[in-house]
Amino acid sequence: MADIDRLVEKVSEELFKTSQIPTYEKLLGAVKFQAKSLEFFHGWEPFSEEEILQATARIQTQHDTTMGLGVLFESETYTPWLADKRSEIDFYYWERYEKLLQKKMSEDVVLKIDTITDKILDHLEDPRKDGMWERRGLVVGHVQSGKTANYIGVISKAADAGYKVIIVLGGLLNSLRNQTQKRIDSDFFGFCTKEKKEIGVAFLGNGKIRRPISLTTATEDFKKATADRVQIDLNALNEPVVLVLKKNVTTLKNLRNWLAASNKRGLSNYPMLLIDDEADHASVNTNKSDRNPTKINQGIRELLKMFPRNSYLGYTATPFANIFIGPENEHEMQDGEMYRDLFPRDFILSLDPPSNYIGPTTVFDDESETKVLREINDNEDLLPIIHDKDFVPHALPASLRKAINCFLLIKTIRELDGQKNKHHSMMINVSRFTDVQEQLKLLVSQYLKKYQQTIKNYAGLPVADALEESALLRELKTVWEEEFSSFDKGWSKRCFSWEEVQHQLNTSVSSIAVLSINNKSTDRLDYDDYPDGRSIIAVGGLGLSRGLTLEGLSVSYFLRNSIMYDTLLQMGRWFGYREGYKELCRIFMTVEAASWYGHISSAVEELREEFREMERIGLTPLEFGLKVRSHPTALIVTARNKMRDAEEFVSQIALEGRFAETSRLINDKTVFADNTHVLESAVKMANSEKTPERDPLGWLWKGVSLDVMEKVVADFKNAPDCLLTTKAPLMEYISWLKNEKGVTCCDVLLRGLCDGDDYTCAGYSFSPISRSLENQTFDGKRLTFIKRHIISRGDEAAGISQEKIEEIKAEYKSRNHQNKKVNVPDAEYRRFKKLHNCPPLLILVFAEVFPSVKEVQADGKKRRVRIGEGMIVPAYGISFPGDPSGNRRPEKTVTYTVNRVWLNENSEWQDDTDDMEEDEQ
Repeated sequence: MADIDRLVEKVSEELFKTSQIPTYEKLLGAVKFQAKSLEFFHGWEPFSEEEILQATARIQTQHDTTMGLGVLFESETYTPWLADKRSEIDFYYWERYEKLLQKKMSEDVVLKIDTITDKILDHLEDPRKDGMWERRGLVVGHVQSGKTANYIGVISKAADAGYKVIIVLGGLLNSLRNQTQKRIDSDFFGFCTKEKKEIGVAFLGNGKIRRPISLTTATEDFKKATADRVQIDLNALNEPVVLVLKKNVTTLKNLRNWLAASNKRGLSNYPMLLIDDEADHASVNTNKSDRNPTKINQGIRELLKMFPRNSYLGYTATPFANIFIGPENEHEMQDGEMYRDLFPRDFILSLDPPSNYIGPTTVFDDESETKVLREINDNEDLLPIIHDKDFVPHALPASLRKAINCFLLIKTIRELDGQKNKHHSMMINVSRFTDVQEQLKLLVSQYLKKYQQTIKNYAGLPVADALEESALLRELKTVWEEEFSSFDKGWSKRCFSWEEVQHQLNTSVSSIAVLSINNKSTDRLDYDDYPDGRSIIAVGGLGLSRGLTLEGLSVSYFLRNSIMYDTLLQMGRWFGYREGYKELCRIFMTVEAASWYGHISSAVEELREEFREMERIGLTPLEFGLKVRSHPTALIVTARNKMRDAEEFVSQIALEGRFAETSRLINDKTVFADNTHVLESAVKMANSEKTPERDPLGWLWKGVSLDVMEKVVADFKNAPDCLLTTKAPLMEYISWLKNEKGVTCCDVLLRGLCDGDDYTCAGYSFSPISRSLENQTFDGKRLTFIKRHIISRGDEAAGISQEKIEEIKAEYKSRNHQNKKVNVPDAEYRRFKKLHNCPPLLILVFAEVFPSVKEVQADGKKRRVRIGEGMIVPAYGISFPGDPSGNRRPEKTVTYTVNRVWLNENSEWQDDTDDMEEDEQ
């Protein structure tokens, strides 16, 4: 087969020289010309018309990709140095790496990586600066978004600038460390430490030959005995020494001992850079302040202490644990133990992902065009989410069988689509216990082999004969009809028929293998040994939950019960880049898990929006570290031990610019009746003062007494585990608004469709909104809404004119230009209302809730329909105007307390031990 990848690479190189992207017609002509040249002058296999079209589409997509510069806030002690020293630096390592990036990325993205890595290096210290110095920084990326590409750029420039020792902590598992070493081998060393041959950037150095010293390899972590045999004296080296380590107590200790023994004169002459990948994982000190630090945290700090001139740079997509490190006051952060810990006191940089990145918003936002989620609702009998280490699965749920069938079909379609010699992966992450993983591997292997044999026997027959002979092929065809029969390839606008798929099946599925990925398994996820592409179904737990990249991942089957923000996001190996097949990808998970991901997606975007505002107003990391503790999501963003092991969690939360809603309700008919009376009374009070307007969102009373809101909060029977609508702090805040800030009125929205007459409240008819429940049942003590929201996006715009709403949307999108399909969060309406002195908004809701949701096929389209008989329940939400990021300190905070009893009663607070430990046996 013709090499489409090389054709794309050749044409892309020419485009970089011109710095221009031609029209599609000219680009197509350039691809055809290059294809003929390669065929004529180099004897390449001829390219088909479809391969030419595919290459053209890939180049166009690649070079249309853009990326922002991110946001950065820095300490007041920051002193720029790079600009003054640039003329003295030979950027040998960076220039090689830049050429490698140009083969893979658009000119805009490469330029932004160059600019951002300059910024990071400048905020680290000048390695040639005399005396003792320390720097602490944190780079916040996105899961599977290219953090490694960024820190290899930093490493390259740091080596050029004069850092003599570069240490990379590559995760807790051997698989992660090995993966990181291989990437650094290719993109920085230019030398394969496993096979001892030149690779990657080695061929991009313009004839120069320089190579860093490596004391670790792609198959071997640091070992003191190996280092002793090398007998390296750092003082005698002209090139930097680079070590890629597993984040392990013994490894860190051995390295410290070796450094001390091999450098009797000390290490004061060797500026050191330590890159901590997954910096929120194991690096954070989770012990109480009156105890010694955790061993890995202490090991990292002692390693840094050995070098009087050192820079620590953490990388993570989930910075919550790092942000919540330690101090309760400014003195402790500046002068106490905190200063000696790893808090990024010098700078925090939040990266923007490239425009082609598929992240949580793309996958879990209801308004996203990429519909890849598929519901799991049949697992509990065969594969329960909660199980012990002795559990033995005996059969695969139908949903898992369908997921595997999707993978077989996706690989087949991709190869029909010209994506041959590619890696293809499926992920099954359903248990943290290695024994359960091994049992499941056997079941999946048996299922796969049965299909492989059937396909080998029958797929080559005419379609009618094959389907008559094989029930398995009929089942596979059914999945094709449901999922992929209308797949649009994008570049050719042609669908593949079942006949084409069936006749390709044997070639495509015969090479698929099943692996178990954990520290106890002998299976290895090594793609480098398969230059023509590897196809695997990976079964695992922790090994699939953080850091590891599954090449060509197209299907994920996910059953886990942790809802810590960082743990769940890191489990999302499906985030990343899926050029050429993103419409084919499928993610199977429960409604509850999808709900939490949707909730987390909103919270993370809000945090990143705060990053942007904090950069704009000039906050330092110190001020940010103290301020973020007033965020309402502070209590659920990370594992409990990362917020210290207290019996109670007391958080001072700022409600200005926040939205509080009853996302959970007490499931009791008497309570529903009482709360219905509360809402009806509020409508009567509002109606006695003002005449309502017909708003697109419902009946709207403007400027009624704040007493209406206060009475709803006081009388509504709130679910104890619905945190933000806890009565006491809400009442305290409303009282402060009234007595201290002079706020006397509020707006009241009776949410629904005014033209409907399905329900009546205090004389006003409307159609209630429809909501689905997360737990798919009316049984139990609580009703929890999908994605923890009773209010829809845009509801908080009530009272703002449509003209102003469009202006708000346009202004927000202009700030987020790198994301063409960005959704406008309701926080923007809260900011607008603050600027225009608008009152708080009380939203009264009567929702018709349904116990289940099902996806059905209708008129060639998939639609979500609610199943079962619904019931009407009362709820409310309060939108407080304000910009929570606009002040250095919140003007007013209120106290929320959550005790350990509450934690134990709420399953979503149960920690997933994967977060800190290896898979259990």
